Amino acid sequence: MTTSAVVDQMELGDHVCWFHDDEADGLDAVGRFAAAGLRLGHRVVCFLDVLSAADVRASAARHGAACGPAQLAGELRIVSCGDSYLAGGRFRPERVVDALAAEIASARREGHPGVRLVGDMAWAARRPVDLDTLRRYEAAASALFLDGRAAGLCLYDRRVFSPDRCQAVMSAHPAAAAPACGPRWTPLLRARRTADPVGLRLVGQVDRSNRDAFAALLAVVTEQAPARRPVVLDLSGLTFVDVRSAVTLVRAGPRGVRLVGCRPGLARLLELVRGGLAGAD
Repeated sequence: MTTSAVVDQMELGDHVCWFHDDEADGLDAVGRFAAAGLRLGHRVVCFLDVLSAADVRASAARHGAACGPAQLAGELRIVSCGDSYLAGGRFRPERVVDALAAEIASARREGHPGVRLVGDMAWAARRPVDLDTLRRYEAAASALFLDGRAAGLCLYDRRVFSPDRCQAVMSAHPAAAAPACGPRWTPLLRARRTADPVGLRLVGQVDRSNRDAFAALLAVVTEQAPARRPVVLDLSGLTFVDVRSAVTLVRAGPRGVRLVGCRPGLARLLELVRGGLAGAD
């Protein structure tokens, strides 16, 4: 499958971990992602490390974007990792999440239908960033996409990140992709916030590859729910949930979470999990 086919499947609301094995693949993904966004009127903000601003602009131009005028108009912004992830000299996850939220809000105020965020994460392989801190940051960032106003593409080079680190950061994203994905690739999990009723609509699958993101999204929605109103999770679009994530769902019940639309297989799994947890108590 081509990089273009993967990027073309992404929508506002998606947060995808993109694994690559050389800079050319990463650059191609960023260029296509940026060009597609600019054609749709999105603001594109690229936080770069090993990829250069000139190369990103050239790649986007090859894919049809008029990067000169767009950049001058503020539609394509390129920011170094030193001015974003490592502002102030060290990585502070909460500050970075707040800065991303500000980018999304700014794009909306200025009339853009959406914003595309690119994170070149190579810096995290050189800095003494604790793996759990990096994983928690990515999981927390996933909540920024729930309202369908932004799409995020995070680049991880498998030559500099160990398999364990790749597994951890992948689990913190709802979906992951790579140049070798099959022709039927779509984001493994899509989560969108609902207003009436207050909650989430979930489509796809939850397994080992994205369960940390799933747990983080559920936690955010329950914490932000209005008092005395249950959070409703629409599970009608879920085709698979692994056992650990089913435990997360069941344990959310006492916090005022109501599950609707469960398919028969999922309903049976949740019943078994409830029984197992009750027996353990």
